[in-house]
Amino acid sequence: MARRVSILLVFAVASLLLAGTFIYQAPSRPSTTYGTDTNIQSATGERILAEKRPLRIAVVETGGSHDEVLAALVNSWGKLPGAELTFFQRLSRYGSHDIMRTFDLSNPIPDHRGMDDFRRAGENQPVPDIVIATTCEFDMRKYQENMTVLLENHKTYLFCVIHHADRWGYEKHHLEEALTPWVRANRAEFLALSPHTAEFLLEQSLKKWKVVKEEGHQPLVRHFVPVFPVQLPPIPADDSNLSFGLQGDFGQERRDYKMVFRRLGEFLKPASAAKQPENPQAPAAAKRDDSEDEEAQTKIETQPRNITLHLVGHGRHPPVPAEVINNVVFDEGLNYIDFYTILSRCFALLPAFATPEYLDRKASSTVPASLIAGTPLVATKAIISAYAYLTEEAVWLQDESETDFDVIGRVLRMSNEDRKAKTAKVRELRQQIIDENINLARKWTLEAFKKIGVRTYS
Repeated sequence: MARRVSILLVFAVASLLLAGTFIYQAPSRPSTTYGTDTNIQSATGERILAEKRPLRIAVVETGGSHDEVLAALVNSWGKLPGAELTFFQRLSRYGSHDIMRTFDLSNPIPDHRGMDDFRRAGENQPVPDIVIATTCEFDMRKYQENMTVLLENHKTYLFCVIHHADRWGYEKHHLEEALTPWVRANRAEFLALSPHTAEFLLEQSLKKWKVVKEEGHQPLVRHFVPVFPVQLPPIPADDSNLSFGLQGDFGQERRDYKMVFRRLGEFLKPASAAKQPENPQAPAAAKRDDSEDEEAQTKIETQPRNITLHLVGHGRHPPVPAEVINNVVFDEGLNYIDFYTILSRCFALLPAFATPEYLDRKASSTVPASLIAGTPLVATKAIISAYAYLTEEAVWLQDESETDFDVIGRVLRMSNEDRKAKTAKVRELRQQIIDENINLARKWTLEAFKKIGVRTYS
């Protein structure tokens, strides 16, 4: 009897404890969802705003280009918890929205709207917490009146993306006039697309502005690397068809195409004919023993090479000599998925800078394209210094004594395993940059809101 009473007593106490867990719960973090379909918290961290509502981000682009930059911004800011994006663009080109729809964002991206729909009079659009001006030098002039209303009546913050750092120092572009109120209010910051353009903007262009040199305001200038994920084929497993690429305008003022096609013809010859002379100073043990496996070597060295040069871009085609015409492909009018797929199959990508300004005040699209495609860029130390997010390990480094086509010849003499290892380094760096961009978008957004008095959750 006593045993039965004890069992009943234990059961009663356990029941009370279990019931207590439903009656009282310790304070917990807010729910990860708001309403029915808006993700307020996500794997990227706690929500941004203290107020439990979507984080509204308007992405504008009135230049009609720079789809790649827009995609990188979307992949970074669109992953913020609760981020709800709207797009106002002159154009959405080459399937760029198809790529962005593959991004794992907090909310699905909507279709883009025309650029004239931004803050359209008579339309009750939600006030954006953030405006990302993707081509800021055009966007702020196009939307100057609308942006003034946001500045004077709301707590909207502006991320102003810079493409040509020198234009911001010229009065004729009226950029100082458009941005000065935002700088005075501490409600804007500038995102250059490389370290060297950020430096030029800060030290050369903005120092000419009255709000800086006379009023003492110090605009915040950062750099953002325009890289985003795309679904790529695996690294080629064999070297039966080697390809390298040259991206950009086909204009003959940019490239000596006679030299390009002459060097390509040399690369197509059997490996024995293209082989560099052996260094007479090399130790005897390191020299190649031509008597070893002579039959196998002869088979390899007497076979013509299957090499393709991809000219990826636009413009008038240069004449191609008959001896290499079957090894030159002009890739034009591609959607972005095909564009990056072709580049990803190349063992190297050659830059085609039209002017030295791409090393001090302009940001090249070829450099981030090589990262997005996972293709090693042929780069000098000057390029690595300007685009400091690159590393020597993730490029084909061009020595001072070499031309870029000398580097191509050197890489062709490497083993396929060495080429694959370099490509793997590029893809590893790409992922590091993408991850860092996501972290920076959160960090910069929190800093911006705290600076202007918008209450944040963390």
